[in-house]
Amino acid sequence: MKRAFFFISVAMAGILFLGCQTAPKDIPQNLTADELVNLAQDSYDKGNVKAAQAYYETIIIRYGDQMDKLVEAEYEIAHLKVKQKKWQQAIPDLQRILSYYDTDTTGTLPAAFKKLAELDMAKVPEKELIEAGLMEKPVQE
Repeated sequence: MKRAFFFISVAMAGILFLGCQTAPKDIPQNLTADELVNLAQDSYDKGNVKAAQAYYETIIIRYGDQMDKLVEAEYEIAHLKVKQKKWQQAIPDLQRILSYYDTDTTGTLPAAFKKLAELDMAKVPEKELIEAGLMEKPVQE
């Protein structure tokens, strides 16, 4: 009985912890993109995915005209979705990121995010790729 109570208590604490994740309401305007990335990473490390995503979205809003910052923030958001196995949300994000590299004529985009996006696409289960229309369903004999 004590063991069951312990496990129920731990489960409830976990649910409360996850339910208490909040995104920051007022993000100071004077923060640089790098400072926002650091805040996002710290939030993720503390288990607050909502806050991490909010910081990355703020980078897109404030610094989206700088392609290197845009690609980084969009990749990080897509990667959060991959970590959560939200495949159908992650796939179009990863495709968009890879398309930036396909059309980049300047060669100034950070190469690391192309490789990371390719690695994340490789993690997508086959059935999710089929559902997204990116792969044909295998013919069964």
